[in-house]
Amino acid sequence: MEVVRTGIPGLDNLFAVGGFPKGNSILLIGGPGSGKSIFGMQYLYSGITEYDEPGIFITFEETPEKIRRNMLSFGWNLDALEKKEKLIIMDAVTYRISGDVDEETLRSGLDVDNLIANLDDAISAISAERVVIDSLSVMGLYAYDEFEKRTKLLRLSNLLSMRKVTSLVITEARSADIGIKEFPIETFMFDGVISLRLDTETQERKISIRKMRGTKHVIGSFKFSITDYGIELTP
Repeated sequence: MEVVRTGIPGLDNLFAVGGFPKGNSILLIGGPGSGKSIFGMQYLYSGITEYDEPGIFITFEETPEKIRRNMLSFGWNLDALEKKEKLIIMDAVTYRISGDVDEETLRSGLDVDNLIANLDDAISAISAERVVIDSLSVMGLYAYDEFEKRTKLLRLSNLLSMRKVTSLVITEARSADIGIKEFPIETFMFDGVISLRLDTETQERKISIRKMRGTKHVIGSFKFSITDYGIELTP
């Protein structure tokens, strides 16, 4: 089995194969402040700088300029990686907030069909091996019912699998039980599910692997911290 190292200190040790099975699409669930976006970008940045695996970051929540500025606090120079054509940041935020498009065009532009076409081109452009989508919650599926929503998720997941990229799809936890006791439809559509949580009382952050096809993994919740260099699991 080909394995993708996450580059997040302490995480790969939780998997029997020492990382994500190559080609898996993984749902990353967490509430506000849990570290989802940092986790996603660290996965891409480490992939490029440590393993020479180009990556794509699709942002629906923050502009690329803000992402580049924020990630510099960890020493991650994303602009340099973009200039080397190792990283693409696909900007869906500007399109969402633009005032010069009508609602019908806006909805079409954000639909999964449009995303799949643009993502497919971007993967080819830099021979990407890693993809992060931030986030599924904001992206919007514009589905008429649960069947159509499931179909759209399957098409997105299938594209990622067919292109043999190893991807993280971030989504917002609508309650503290999401990914723990409650499992929405999207948790069944991906190869893996990882949950990030922030205890607002103790301010402790914890990570749990709920499932990962293709490898055994350690069951339980593990503390992690956000350091000056990114996310790191604590012993």
